[in-house]
Amino acid sequence: MKTLELGAVHLNVNNLTNMREYYEHLGLTGKMEDGKVVLYAADRPLLVLHETHKTRRHEVGLYHFAIKVPTRGDFGDFLYHAAKTRLPITGFSDHYVSEAVYLTDPEGNGIEVYWDRPQEKWMKDGALHMSTDMMDIDGVLNSRHSNEFKKFPKDTVLGHIHLHVLDLEASSQHYKETLGLEKMFDYPSAGFYSRDGYHHHIAMNLWLPGSPKEKEDHYPGIHSFILYLEPSIYDALYKTESYKMVHRDPSNILYEVHRGFLR
Repeated sequence: MKTLELGAVHLNVNNLTNMREYYEHLGLTGKMEDGKVVLYAADRPLLVLHETHKTRRHEVGLYHFAIKVPTRGDFGDFLYHAAKTRLPITGFSDHYVSEAVYLTDPEGNGIEVYWDRPQEKWMKDGALHMSTDMMDIDGVLNSRHSNEFKKFPKDTVLGHIHLHVLDLEASSQHYKETLGLEKMFDYPSAGFYSRDGYHHHIAMNLWLPGSPKEKEDHYPGIHSFILYLEPSIYDALYKTESYKMVHRDPSNILYEVHRGFLR
């Protein structure tokens, strides 16, 4: 049974018009709502853009958010579109559990687009296996449904979010307490956490160079993100009549936890 899903990631951006155009070219549909741009895949909001006039600073926050498409054919459609329209790509990976392509938006926010292999193929030698291998680009392109990608398909969701944090141990403990997450995989200076046996809903790392500051509101980068918990899990964790909890993690990253899933 699914007990956790991600909602929208909110970003602070300097140029609302340019960023909307970029994400619409990527394959989302933008709508102006209450002074913000909400970007949808079909009828599901994945991203919300808030305009800010502050200058980006060296602080923790978003490493990338990850858009998950339903099938390898859908992934091939997107990859063909990205190549055909010369969307700048920063990397490709076969993670064993998934195949992924990486991009960076015009203001430096990381993006992953991926599809999951069937869950029964995620195990190796009796344990969840994740890797960073060369992706079969030709195989992905040959799996595409057509050459006419317009928008991300129905059932596209945010699959996970990956954060830069200040303290990996403190952040890990925090998200275990607020979401009941389990550690799924270790990587140098990083950890991957989930519910329901998924490979990861939230990842965290210490990969920023130098001495990054804690996250502050209104600066470019992540503003906040939203998660949804199955009602019985929410009730067991929070024991409150409120249908929404607002948290700040040890790096001062803001997020909301809602009772029940998006319809």
